[in-house]
Amino acid sequence: MPKVTVLLTSYNHGSYIRNSIDSILNQTFKDFELYIIDDCSTDNSWDIIQDYKDDRIIAIRHEKNEGGCTTRALYSSFKGKYFAMAHCDDVWELDKLEKQVEYLENHPDTGACFTNVQVIDDDGNNFDQENHPYSKVFLNENMNRFEWLNHFFYKGNRLCHPSSLIRMDVQMNDDLFAAGLGALPDFYRWVKLCLKHEIYVHPDKLTKFRIHADESNTSGQTPTNRIRVHNEFYQIAKLYGRIQDQSEFLQVFPEASEYVVNGKMNVDYALAQIMLNRTDIKGFHFYAMNTLMELVRNEETKDELMELYGFTKRDVCAISGKLDVFHVIDDNEYLTTSLFYKNNENFSEANKINKKTVMMNNHFKVSFDLDHKKVSQLRFDPTEGKYISLKNLSITIDGKRIENYTILQYYEMDEDWYDIYSLDPSILIDLKESKEVCEVIIEADIKYVEHVKLLNYENKVAELRRKNVDDLSVKQLLGIIKRRVKH
Repeated sequence: MPKVTVLLTSYNHGSYIRNSIDSILNQTFKDFELYIIDDCSTDNSWDIIQDYKDDRIIAIRHEKNEGGCTTRALYSSFKGKYFAMAHCDDVWELDKLEKQVEYLENHPDTGACFTNVQVIDDDGNNFDQENHPYSKVFLNENMNRFEWLNHFFYKGNRLCHPSSLIRMDVQMNDDLFAAGLGALPDFYRWVKLCLKHEIYVHPDKLTKFRIHADESNTSGQTPTNRIRVHNEFYQIAKLYGRIQDQSEFLQVFPEASEYVVNGKMNVDYALAQIMLNRTDIKGFHFYAMNTLMELVRNEETKDELMELYGFTKRDVCAISGKLDVFHVIDDNEYLTTSLFYKNNENFSEANKINKKTVMMNNHFKVSFDLDHKKVSQLRFDPTEGKYISLKNLSITIDGKRIENYTILQYYEMDEDWYDIYSLDPSILIDLKESKEVCEVIIEADIKYVEHVKLLNYENKVAELRRKNVDDLSVKQLLGIIKRRVKH
């Protein structure tokens, strides 16, 4: 009986598969069987596979493309004590299996052994694009399983699938299969694995993982895959929902101690709040919202949430009204507004209130609570990174309408609209004297400056620069434009 079963998946990588197969067959550790599953490749991959006559190879070709081959039925035929996954465009160092088998044999409590990774390009050269997502994604450090679960939760997958060697009984008994997942199947497996087992990452770079220039990796940064990732994170959330023991949960999430009240904690509530307040993953948010809804519908947990946290169905309704997981409101309708306040000092980030609001029917209204602060001037930034037009601007401070305000950036008037030509528009509100302020309410009609206007504006600036006014400051330059517009 072979000690290791290697599964090599193949699909349309005829340029690389020979190197991949050779790196497996030439391992210093020889006691393995090699399953090669070709998913109906349309190139010469299958011809290359058939060239090999090694008795350790079991080659299978799908009659049609099935989009994968990791089924429980296939695994049930594997004979190895350990299981290794390989991809047809990746390469192993020749001592990979030897070092991993040795580690697992000496550490029976470890469920799987991974390796450090060398990322390579299409030509097999070491990949050196530091800003690419894969350049630093794979970790070579080690943690206990609780630390890994915390790391996965906040930072995502940091392990390389073709570097893995997993105990076969763990693979089968823990059902480390991820049918239906196209973007996060590996991540799903590792989270599920760490729910019960310790893992180890060998420090040597024993796996060469190839990044394709056209992002054709299954996990490449394509629009389709980015959408799929957010949807599949819901399945990851469900795995974390399996952690029900309070002590274990706190080892995974030490930050959840804030939800322990008199020694008691509702683990589901704590997980939901962590997902809502500490992540920006829509799949986590959707899971959290549904969890809270179920908790307040259950008579027992409803009372527990009220007793421990003062949390009721009203709070759930408030969350479901703000949490736009289905993207009902377009990104362009959201405004991130800011109100700066000062007395004798200058405007600063320390004296700023941020408020996210929505422009509905080209109108917004936002209120800021200043809690009796002494104020002499305010600066309101209606958004950032967008060219906007404003009309019917209304500023109310503690119930009194304020007319003394100034748009600080260059703007042009189009009937009653202020077309503001700045990506950081701001409005200065001068109170004339220092006074206590409780509430500021600002509302206006709003729209985005039309593209044709932006082009005309750019042309005006370019025209002036051509006429030898390059030495003028931007403020002076815009002043010239403004005077010309008036004439």
